[in-house]
Amino acid sequence: MKMLDFFVRKRRIRSSLLIIFMTFIILPALAVGIFSYVQSKNVLERSVFNTLEYLIDAEENAITNWSDNRKNFLVGLANNQRIKSMDYATAKRILENSLNMDKNFKTIVLVGTDGKIKVEPFKSKVSHTYIGDRAYIQQAMKGETYVSEVLLSRNTKEPVIFIATPVKQKDEIVGILFGVVKIEVITNLVQQTSLGELGETYLVNQQGFMVSQSKFLQEFTSLRLKVIKEPLNQFSEGNNSRGIYKNYRNKKVFGVYRNLTEIKIGLVAEMEYHSAMMKYGLQTYFLAVVASGLIVVVFLLFGVYYSRKLSKPLEFLAAEVISIAEGNYRSIISIPANTEIQELSTAINHMSANILEKTNQLNNLIEQLEQYTNHLNQKNYQLAQISITDELTGLYNRRYLNQEIERLIVLSGSMKKNISLFMLDLDHFKQVNDNYGHATGDVVLKEFAQLLRSCSRDHDVVGRFGGEEFILIVPFVRGQQVKELGERIRQDVENFVFDRENYRLRITVSIGIATFTPLLEEPVGDIAEKLLKTADDCLYQAKETGRNKVIQVILNEENT
Repeated sequence: MKMLDFFVRKRRIRSSLLIIFMTFIILPALAVGIFSYVQSKNVLERSVFNTLEYLIDAEENAITNWSDNRKNFLVGLANNQRIKSMDYATAKRILENSLNMDKNFKTIVLVGTDGKIKVEPFKSKVSHTYIGDRAYIQQAMKGETYVSEVLLSRNTKEPVIFIATPVKQKDEIVGILFGVVKIEVITNLVQQTSLGELGETYLVNQQGFMVSQSKFLQEFTSLRLKVIKEPLNQFSEGNNSRGIYKNYRNKKVFGVYRNLTEIKIGLVAEMEYHSAMMKYGLQTYFLAVVASGLIVVVFLLFGVYYSRKLSKPLEFLAAEVISIAEGNYRSIISIPANTEIQELSTAINHMSANILEKTNQLNNLIEQLEQYTNHLNQKNYQLAQISITDELTGLYNRRYLNQEIERLIVLSGSMKKNISLFMLDLDHFKQVNDNYGHATGDVVLKEFAQLLRSCSRDHDVVGRFGGEEFILIVPFVRGQQVKELGERIRQDVENFVFDRENYRLRITVSIGIATFTPLLEEPVGDIAEKLLKTADDCLYQAKETGRNKVIQVILNEENT
């Protein structure tokens, strides 16, 4: 009680209010600020760790997928019948083509069961070097696909990874196929997710040497720079962990580590501690706390005198402002109070009117923009259709047909399925134009296009190749069924009455069909040209032997 009398009751009201504000506002606010600072620091640290873990998980998945894809690619080669037959000349061509397909491999080599090299791509003479004593060869000889740790190449002294898999013929190992990958390939995967200037991700081996190139050092660091103790201990113990420590540059960092057991490498992501904390908001929060403290002090200096005088008008003003914030821009504030409050009311009324006006203008602009966007999308769609569509018939045009032929060749070749190309030409169509006029000829072409579309499946490609020539691309159908489809189209055309409303014309069609199973051993463009030429030759033969015929050539056919 005596303390209360000394600090509150026996002093002026202004001093008492100041002491009360100091006791019940400033000191608790300071305590809350300190507590919030500590809590925010912990939250920010967790946020940085979560960011690093998200990034390192993405990089780990990328490396794992890359490793699996390379193993599957190599296993797929080992299962190739020509590789299994140990036909060295053919195997060399296959390996050279494979290296052109997958640029991740520096080379792919075929080794015999005697441990000697049998096939080296792009080399005119095989070295026959004995490498049977190497660990990756010995592991593959045991019948398993093996991925080595990062090693120095004996020839180039570059850090590389070896992937080896057995080549089996009837469950008997007849050779070993191994590929060499430069470590730069994995380094590039790691560096795809950038931490900017705040940090880096790098790879370490089981001996504690950095495998990738340091982002912050100019000298070459791969297998030369020893990293600090913290991530190395975690990696050697096979742990996935995180921590705050000083790294190899003696910088305090956040660190997250992953043990990539498949390729025997540790993945480390680090972010500089102080820079990361500042970036993620610690500095902003600190400044906010200081600013809040200054505002509290200013409030104490001026709040005592004006508190009672301003409380009621301000409460009313606050209620009106909330109403405006909720969207009632037409609210008009009128408060019988001091000049400043009245001026504030006038300013808020003016601001409310301006917001209402700007909101209406913005809504009108948004509506106009949406209309313009819809119109633009329609025009873009129309332009896209015009670029691939024949104007007269509505079918695909020649440019689009050429693209689809190559696409379906690649798809059919990868699936080892047939692809058939129909080339159709209306017989004596020139006589239609000469005898009945080009308008009638256009009607015939349109009706023929509709008839051809009705005879095809949804995923077949129908187009006008030029003049009275049309193309139908039919993938994944056996040769005999393709021939039957051609006959059905020919009969439907022969029985159809063209220009029924006027001249009621009877027209026949000649059809040339080329059926082929692409092996993709030659360029796709050459295969497409061969397919078109074969279909055109068949069409020419149908024309020369009496028209109204279907001539088919099956170049080769796999099981479909």
